[in-house]
Amino acid sequence: MKIAELLLRTLEANGVRHIFGNPGTTEIPLVRMCGKRRRLKYVVALSEVAAVPMADGYARATRSLGVVNLHVAPGLGNGMGGLYTAGIAQTPLLVLIGGQDRRFLHTQPILWGPLAKMAGSVCKAVFGLNTRSDATFNIRQALRVALTPPYAPVALICPPDLLEQELDAKPQHVNAPAFASLTAAEAQRYVRMLTKAKRPAFIAAEDVHWNIASGALERLARSLAAPVYIAPYTAALPINSSSPCYAGYLPPSFRQISDRLAQHDLLFFVGGTGMRTTLYSEARLPQTKLWIGNNTNVRAVDGEFTLAAVADTRAALVEIIRALAIKRPALKPQRPQVALPAPQAEVFHPSRAVHALLAAFPDAIWIDESGLSTSDVRQWMKLPAGEYLINGSGGIGWGLAASVGAALGNRERQVVAIIGDGSALYASEALWTAAHHGTKLLLIILSNRRYSTLNEAASRLTGKALDLFTIEPPAMDFSGLATLYRWRYAKAASEAELSAFVSSQRGKVKANTLLELKLDPAVKPVTASRHF
Repeated sequence: MKIAELLLRTLEANGVRHIFGNPGTTEIPLVRMCGKRRRLKYVVALSEVAAVPMADGYARATRSLGVVNLHVAPGLGNGMGGLYTAGIAQTPLLVLIGGQDRRFLHTQPILWGPLAKMAGSVCKAVFGLNTRSDATFNIRQALRVALTPPYAPVALICPPDLLEQELDAKPQHVNAPAFASLTAAEAQRYVRMLTKAKRPAFIAAEDVHWNIASGALERLARSLAAPVYIAPYTAALPINSSSPCYAGYLPPSFRQISDRLAQHDLLFFVGGTGMRTTLYSEARLPQTKLWIGNNTNVRAVDGEFTLAAVADTRAALVEIIRALAIKRPALKPQRPQVALPAPQAEVFHPSRAVHALLAAFPDAIWIDESGLSTSDVRQWMKLPAGEYLINGSGGIGWGLAASVGAALGNRERQVVAIIGDGSALYASEALWTAAHHGTKLLLIILSNRRYSTLNEAASRLTGKALDLFTIEPPAMDFSGLATLYRWRYAKAASEAELSAFVSSQRGKVKANTLLELKLDPAVKPVTASRHF
């Protein structure tokens, strides 16, 4: 068979059903061969800026390997921001990069570039199909590394001339290595520290999501009557947000983190490599600190860990639960309480809008890139673990395209994307892919004509908002965007209009729908202070 067919059949043997990409000339052998497959579908995006988040969103929302195909050096360059975000989120992503035909690489043809060097800056490993002799091995090895924690993008460079060559080989399922649990003795050391503490707390990160450890974490937290805080910018919700243990996301400020955690005498970090914060401030975390997780690059925020172990998070938590001999009284709800603003005539409050939408679509998978309203979403959401996803890297432009990937991976579910109007402009071409494949996605655009997050930061740093952080005039009308891609369009400029919309949907839209919320930029979300 041709090497292109071997690659695709190997992906199929390892459960892959979608390849997301923006193909060009060097991808013709792969795309042509993909057209002959029944189980594997090539999902065309109109740019790499959309293709990478689609594959990332698909992988996160299905807890499976995502595959994206990028077109040589310019395409890889376009996709590198998305690959950076996927790496921060620990997404298992196989990146198939179309290398130029090797027979004239010495002439530095168009689209030529240092692919391995470029990919190496945002991928944990880079492999290439160099000869027929190494093709079978490198295909399997790239898959194996992509499926081995800690997860991150892994690149496989695929020259088109080699993809066309014949090879006598068979596709195989790859058995990726996995981390072990704690030993009984190691678990006992964690138990001794936990039971000695009077007010322990957990700080959870992405490892909990990828190791399917949310249930074990909640059981352990309940046994110790301990809250579970979510580390700042954690890309996938690691614990059920309706659980009494859920204490919300920590703000991305060391000063605020220190204040929130000051009441605890022990901090148990479950996953992650540290705290992703935004504006500079000092950290003061003198408490005893424990850690388990997947990544050896972990660092303690302040001081050192008393105990730290690289382990499968779920298996390690189960071993600690098994060794735990105490069960403390039931825990009261730990989420900070915030009063919902009272309705006001002539004011369409963003916090009331977010609260109403969460209540109207409680069974949806939520993709959040709503900027300053993000903390409002986290304040009132009651979503299961893994069903609330954010960018994670701190950039913008990921959410809209990621929601398309999530919708393609969960066709039986309602997917809701809540996106700021600035973010929605980055990869709006992803709407075409959603329309082309007939998803039923609800895209909520918070239209306040401002980069409100940046103005909040500017206010902290300079004392006032900046004129450059506006996106008017002209004031954009997103109905044109919906028309361009044949989406349904609705708008709400008041609570009454929003109420009429949600009542008509009954918890699930019947077709791709763009809902534009016309908001007053002078009215801030009630939790805006948590954003920095």
